[in-house]
Amino acid sequence: MLDRDHDTEIMDTIPAELFDSASGPQTGTVYLGIDLGTSRSAVATSNGVREVVGSVVGWPIDAVAARLVGKSVVFGDEALENRLSCDVIRPLADGNLSYPDLTGEERERSQHAAVKLLEEIVRLARVRKDQLVYAVIGAPAEATGINKQAILDRAREAGIDAAMVVSEPFSVAYAIDALDDAIVVDIGAGTIDICRLHGTLPEVEDQVTISKAGDFVDQQLADLIAKRHPEAQFTINMIKKAKERFSGVVDSDERAIVTFPVNGKPTELDVTDEMRQAVGLLVPEILEGVQRLVSSFDPEFQHRIRGRVYIGGGGSQIFGLRRALEEGMESIGGGNVFLVDEPVYAGANGGLKLAREMPASYWDSLRTAGE
Repeated sequence: MLDRDHDTEIMDTIPAELFDSASGPQTGTVYLGIDLGTSRSAVATSNGVREVVGSVVGWPIDAVAARLVGKSVVFGDEALENRLSCDVIRPLADGNLSYPDLTGEERERSQHAAVKLLEEIVRLARVRKDQLVYAVIGAPAEATGINKQAILDRAREAGIDAAMVVSEPFSVAYAIDALDDAIVVDIGAGTIDICRLHGTLPEVEDQVTISKAGDFVDQQLADLIAKRHPEAQFTINMIKKAKERFSGVVDSDERAIVTFPVNGKPTELDVTDEMRQAVGLLVPEILEGVQRLVSSFDPEFQHRIRGRVYIGGGGSQIFGLRRALEEGMESIGGGNVFLVDEPVYAGANGGLKLAREMPASYWDSLRTAGE
């Protein structure tokens, strides 16, 4: 099982020689790369499974709800679709499983939801009961030591035999072999994580976390629509779906036409301007984070990292974002921005790659230390 007392800053202490050779999957062992996200979580496994699940957990409220739902616990879209019949929890508040603002029963419920989510991820990975599970779990770039330990604790409770925590952008960088002279921007729902890579494991000064991300855009979009169309009725989940469908209008002539109830009657509303304004709020936030990492880097090599900026995560799929960021970088000397392949799975792919390249002896030391 997991070592509760193991150094949670594990990526700062792994000897470099551990990366020199790949150990490959061992008999009876399944390696998982997990991107634990505020909105969605992805897993890639050494047995070839790749899955995505919404980071939402729901329990039927009463016996009638249980009969309607047909399950004792539901996840992701199924939980949202049944949210009127279920007690629904998003266990990853800004990607932080330590729940610093929660106490008592509310904290316990959120911790329990996190365990259930990780159990569902392991189930989706199709792990046999006789197999060991070793996982690399992505966390926000500036996650505190307490939060990393909280992730390890929940993973242990979910039946993961050994785990290590890395920053999400580092995991993306590992997937695409951008470990030197590069900047990786991981755009999620709860946070935007930016990491500077320069041939060594990233330290605190190499990373920036921005709290204004996908959820922030959803709320801003909701406020803008409510101001222009005060008679419209909608939920934040309806706003999120509209954003995911129409975020491409930021850089096109397409109009964002949504259908929301007005006094109970389905009504078409043009929210193009609101969509562009809300989504566009991410650009200056990302540029400021990139500039911080560029300006604090060795001046002789700043041009190199400006020339290799990669964006991943669900938010990277906003049409026109790459060009907007590249144009914005002209103010800091120019640069090149690239979209990572498979942005939804990039973090999980990197975690899996790292897990498979760690020697079996290292994983065994983590597992046996916690038994």
